[in-house]
Amino acid sequence: MLDSLQFWTRVGGVGGILFFVSLVILIVLMPLTHSIPEPAFDAPSSAFLAYTKSGADLPFALSLVGVLGLFGFALFAACLTVRFRVADDRSNVASTLVLLAAGIFIVLWLAELGFALAQTFRRADLDATSAGILFGLSNGIFVVSWSAIAGFLAASGVAALSTRTLPRWLGWKAVVIGIAMFLAGAAPLSAIWFFPYFLFLVWVLATSVVLLVRKPTT
Repeated sequence: MLDSLQFWTRVGGVGGILFFVSLVILIVLMPLTHSIPEPAFDAPSSAFLAYTKSGADLPFALSLVGVLGLFGFALFAACLTVRFRVADDRSNVASTLVLLAAGIFIVLWLAELGFALAQTFRRADLDATSAGILFGLSNGIFVVSWSAIAGFLAASGVAALSTRTLPRWLGWKAVVIGIAMFLAGAAPLSAIWFFPYFLFLVWVLATSVVLLVRKPTT
């Protein structure tokens, strides 16, 4: 039992690191696939059309990187949930919410990726209106996903603090970052969301390292 838990805990740690690395790759390489910067959420439709037309074929390969990262996050969330449940002898509510919020985040990310691929598939036929609609839907889903991230972090923080499965500083940071991520949704047109989103990625990386190096207890 303990050996199996330790194995899957480490698998979850590897999955979280895979998710972090995939997002870093996307953040670094995506701007290089277009000759002009990505427009702001509220940019005119003509700006989205110009951005789509300026894209190269590389985003197809980058989409696979994003999907691979999602599989890593699914492993991370599932193994983290199991770790919480094994340590929790009272209630599995928080750990269940961790897995549920992670699932919602993954579904939203896949939907956003679908709209992004639609823009690439139909690039030659797009006009300003259709480009604006596709980007509007993609960006809207992205903003909604912040709430799923917030729920995942808040549930993880509560579970970590109640079970002491993770260091207390990771539990408190998860709660604080989750609240900040949720509040960022109130001002999606500002750049304030970058900060909590970056902290979310750092938290996943730090938690993944802890899963790899700390032995689980039953």
